[in-house]
Amino acid sequence: MSTPKSVNTPVRRWTVLFIVATVMMMGYVFWDIVSPLSTTLKASPEEGGMGWTAAEYGFYAGSYSIFNIFLLMLFWGGIILDKCGIRFTGLLATGMMLAGAAVNYYAVHLISPEGYTDMPVTLFGLIPANMKTQVLIAALGFGMFGVGCDITGITVSKIVTKWFTGHELASAMGIQVAMARMGTASAISLSPVIANAYGLSAPILVGATLLLLGFVFFIIYIFMDRRFDKSVPRPESDTTGNADNFTLRDFTHILRNPGFWLIAVLCVMFYSSLRPFLKFATDLLVNKYGIEEVTAGWITSILPYGTIVLTPLFGAIYDRLGRGSTLMLIGCVIVTLCHVLLALPIMEHPWFASLMMVLYGVSFSLVPAAMWPSVPKIVPLKELGTAYSIIYFVQNIGLMLVPMLVGNVIGEHTSTDGHVDFTAPMLVFAALGLAAVIIAVLLMYIDRKRGFGLHEANIVHNS
Repeated sequence: MSTPKSVNTPVRRWTVLFIVATVMMMGYVFWDIVSPLSTTLKASPEEGGMGWTAAEYGFYAGSYSIFNIFLLMLFWGGIILDKCGIRFTGLLATGMMLAGAAVNYYAVHLISPEGYTDMPVTLFGLIPANMKTQVLIAALGFGMFGVGCDITGITVSKIVTKWFTGHELASAMGIQVAMARMGTASAISLSPVIANAYGLSAPILVGATLLLLGFVFFIIYIFMDRRFDKSVPRPESDTTGNADNFTLRDFTHILRNPGFWLIAVLCVMFYSSLRPFLKFATDLLVNKYGIEEVTAGWITSILPYGTIVLTPLFGAIYDRLGRGSTLMLIGCVIVTLCHVLLALPIMEHPWFASLMMVLYGVSFSLVPAAMWPSVPKIVPLKELGTAYSIIYFVQNIGLMLVPMLVGNVIGEHTSTDGHVDFTAPMLVFAALGLAAVIIAVLLMYIDRKRGFGLHEANIVHNS
């Protein structure tokens, strides 16, 4: 897709990237704002906590994906994006994030942790049969936020592809991911500090306020996007997702693509082995390494902070040298080894845990920096919104079930004095990482057979 230089100048497209990446960064702040507070949430109200059980916290962490999965919200979001365009979909999604955050804050701030609700569905024991009403309403808000956040993510991916195809696509996506990780790192490191100073609900309020700012930022982008489309001839505008040109045939074309499915399964295995781990990492450091909670939050934040520099670096390597599937394979191997090493009863020292967080950060940079820019090589642009929505949908299955599973495993390995043996939970994460390694090898094979070009550089030097 070529665009007039007067419209898609480097300054304009990098400004667009900064705006939409900031919107996603605000989303990731809220996504992980509660993660480092898991130990405090499980403390009794007399100790300043909410008395949540490990299973209740696992349900809350997994509730991010409930509506996306059971109501097929990501499918609808992807179709809306390809049929109604970037501007409408993005405004709807960022508004949903904000509304969900407000419900989440209401639950934690105003609902007593003393009331309980009997759950009609337990999902084979993964959902507690008798749950705090506070947890249930908080999970409702987090689920609403999850719908908005993932559809925003799909929209932002299509925006970056729209403005950077033929230019620095992997670098741009790498920077967008890096800013998202900055949001995660900020949440993990600062949330305990805010909670200690102002109460458990204060970090959630801060996160909701940042989402309001992100909503305003997207409105600013709408004006830039409108100007972009007015300056591009209609035949090219049809490929931006603002035209009514997506058909059922395009949908079935995506589903018949083996390269697409390997990317999708790799995504769910890799992210399920790492993102839910972040929800429990602070608790791991407190229980296994005897680290104080605030300090544990700072150590855990090493993981996403490292990606802020590394993800754009690996994206630039992919742009200029290619080797996308190799980068993904290396990242999957690293995360699997880290999970295994933390599961074993060896080197139980804080410095070793910090080293593992650094290596996690390398993995968390390598795979996304190569994976997301690879999707447009496998799927045509007019199908991209729906393709990303299917990937996010599959990913959400893991992001819902794995925290619930791990929460129950932790509950089974918690002693009467509250100490948790994290060997079994870490082996669950390691198994998912190993599955990601196998899928990455298969992706390398199918790329060589089908010629998707994942090993080729992204920058078109004659564009």
